[in-house]
Amino acid sequence: MKLPVWICLFVFSIILPLSAKMVSTQKDGALYIKSTTVAELDSLYNQQEFFEFSKPRGVYPRIYLEHLPDDWKDVPENQAKQRTFIKILLPLVLKINAEISAERAEIENINKKFASGAKLTENELKLLEEKAEKYDIFTRMKGDERTQILLRRLLINVDTVPPSIMISTAAIYTNWGMSRLALQYNALYRDEIWYQKNQGVKPVDDPEAEYTYQTFSSLEDCIRHRAVKLNSHINYDYLRESRRIARTMGRPPYGPQLAAQMIDDSNLKNIAGLIDYTFTFFQLSNADFYPELRDVK
Repeated sequence: MKLPVWICLFVFSIILPLSAKMVSTQKDGALYIKSTTVAELDSLYNQQEFFEFSKPRGVYPRIYLEHLPDDWKDVPENQAKQRTFIKILLPLVLKINAEISAERAEIENINKKFASGAKLTENELKLLEEKAEKYDIFTRMKGDERTQILLRRLLINVDTVPPSIMISTAAIYTNWGMSRLALQYNALYRDEIWYQKNQGVKPVDDPEAEYTYQTFSSLEDCIRHRAVKLNSHINYDYLRESRRIARTMGRPPYGPQLAAQMIDDSNLKNIAGLIDYTFTFFQLSNADFYPELRDVK
């Protein structure tokens, strides 16, 4: 017996949402995913031929997740899940690095103009002041001396962040995305907020703490915030200096050397060793060697 058409349509309208869980938007060659499952995501990565992330000069699809997959906490812990975690974060880190590279290009152009003896415009001087505030650069100097100092320090601070460090620290601080902060608040790095009430979320293991953990609307916002911190906070001066020296040599910073500079980043025991082991095991240092993004197919 054939069912009436309206019944078939009704049944189909119920089944379709249950089977099609991924919610995404494609724009300018990128896929922005608002909701998905691990299985759907892995299938998408296979379709996009996103199999590997540890090759020098790798090229990776523009797939950006708003948050971790909906069923992340229910998927058993194994190396395949860890590799998926890396695949989720790597395109996001590269997206933020592209933004930083654009900022740096603006500063480099202004620096060339200033070095030539040309007078900078009000808009150019304003941009330098805005970047100096963003990247926590301060000087009491005025006039050309001030401009010279800001340019010199901005060219040290405003640079791409090593994907190996960004991903390995996120994996360690969140237990591969299984922490409450990561699952509920898109917080990958346990960034603390001190002495500011009504901001962030309190640590569950220390209800009397005078700090809270910062929360984020998306993984992208979290990674962007972390990149600014690595490029500005005093704890990472040596990391930035190592990066500057590596740039003069035409190569990315050396991962194991940077891991040693993360000791002050966390009170976890042997944090530098954990970072070093993580990106060594997954060969994440190779992802620092000039990776690129490509449009989704």
